[in-house]
Amino acid sequence: MDSVIMNQSRKKIIGLGAVLFIFLAFGVSAWQFLDRLEPVTALGVSSDGRYAVTTHQDGKFVLWDIERRKREVLSSEANIYSAYFIEESDAFLWQGLDNIVRVQRVTGEVIEEFEHFPTYGHVMDSTLSNYLASDIDWNIFHGHGEAMRPVMQDGISPSFQGSGKILKITLSEEGRKFVSAGLGDRESPSIEEVAAVAPERRFSNYTGVTLWDLDTFQPIAMLPGNSYKVDATISPDGQWVVSGDENTLGFFWKTDSPETRYRMASYDHGIFREGLPEGLQEDEYWDESHLIAVPKSTKADKWGNTRSLATPTTIAIAFINGSEEFLRIGYAHDDGEGMSRTYAALFEAGNPWPQAYLDLGRNPFPSVNNYSRNLSIDSAPEANLLVTGQAFDGGINVYRYDPETRTLTKEWVGR
Repeated sequence: MDSVIMNQSRKKIIGLGAVLFIFLAFGVSAWQFLDRLEPVTALGVSSDGRYAVTTHQDGKFVLWDIERRKREVLSSEANIYSAYFIEESDAFLWQGLDNIVRVQRVTGEVIEEFEHFPTYGHVMDSTLSNYLASDIDWNIFHGHGEAMRPVMQDGISPSFQGSGKILKITLSEEGRKFVSAGLGDRESPSIEEVAAVAPERRFSNYTGVTLWDLDTFQPIAMLPGNSYKVDATISPDGQWVVSGDENTLGFFWKTDSPETRYRMASYDHGIFREGLPEGLQEDEYWDESHLIAVPKSTKADKWGNTRSLATPTTIAIAFINGSEEFLRIGYAHDDGEGMSRTYAALFEAGNPWPQAYLDLGRNPFPSVNNYSRNLSIDSAPEANLLVTGQAFDGGINVYRYDPETRTLTKEWVGR
């Protein structure tokens, strides 16, 4: 009898253990499922590189403590294009699905909140007095409420819906200027010929790269040359505008003489010599004097060759070392392995030649796989920090640039 009772007790214990194991396993899986993040759609980094904020495809808004390597979901009902960190501040912007824009500190304190149209990218300066936001039709407005007025409102095409990307706005408080960029235009009229605010116009003249005055909110110059989807930014000191597009073209301008356009070197061919007569040999049209080796595939093809990676299209441009150096970030196909690779070309401001190619890795692959996510990459130039989303998961990749060795190291994969 005692042995029967002992066997029954043993079976009950084993059964309870199995139930407990299943419960715990299910609980962990459920927790992981509930805690899982969809890919990042917009990202901002604090100027000191200590924090980042992200909005995600599933509507989550997340504060990342890069220094302590932690994250906190602040909302599950956020506008997916609204994460932005205010320059030289511990405050950031985000908008809820209730259309309320919140200016909030990393401590949780909400400094200001106001109702606004659903933003497709917005920025604010460190004085908290200048707020710029783009709508779905790529119109730009300054301010909010009764004080809101149009800065660029000259058509409904191109737009977010038609192009599949955000009209990117970047500020230089030091230079008192900002830049907008959406769909490049090889040639465009001058600001004297067409007004930036003309609501009756259907097709916009200002959706390419445009330089603006941060005090008057008037256009300084259109900066043509790019084609198709284009990303551009202004240097922190306000002296340079740099651009790159999906057609692999890259240009830069000095903001005090924006009428002069400089061409960045093609990674494969160098700088195109403009103005030469027809009929020359193909290589005579290109200056290749300062080219450096383009990254090669890591595996030989069936003929034993390791091919150079294809020239990448530009998904994003970010200054990485103050106003001195910046990155053109894209992806390329690896012919040796049949897989995509991603790298950033390092440039010096004012120098058309790439200085180095920095591998961003593919484990996890950074968020360079879609132009609609061009806001998912940001940098803290003074902290030499680059942060990207991930192509297929909801985490972030954090990289640190070393100006002495000109190398980029992945410091943290946040999940």
